Amino acid sequence: MISIVARAAGVEEELPLLLVGIAEAEDGGGRAFHFQCDLRRNEYEEGSNWPEGESYCVSNEGGFTRFGCVSEIESKGNAIRVVFTGGAVRDLRLGDSEYEFQIASKEVDMAEILRELRRILTCGRPEYHPRFLGM
Repeated sequence: MISIVARAAGVEEELPLLLVGIAEAEDGGGRAFHFQCDLRRNEYEEGSNWPEGESYCVSNEGGFTRFGCVSEIESKGNAIRVVFTGGAVRDLRLGDSEYEFQIASKEVDMAEILRELRRILTCGRPEYHPRFLGM
């Protein structure tokens, strides 16, 4: 597991888009992850040739993106543990499938971050929704 001390985390909503960002530095520097969705994805078509594209996505500081790629997420105090799929490890060029974000900023509203992460990760096709623990 890779542990990251996140000094910045926040929510941005500009309907229909919703984003939660978590970063090592206030200026977005260092390791950074963006969990995002288009809330219109809840109206997906059956028989799509790219079903994971009809879900949420995760991107990182390298500019890499993967859709429908979180298998488990857990909240423990001021920490958020995320388990990524094998496809995410490959496409996001991650060092491990499991990351723990220690939210260090007292200004972060953890309840809001967790609520909006749940909204994002349950957007779109249910087969790409992760397991939620402690949330």
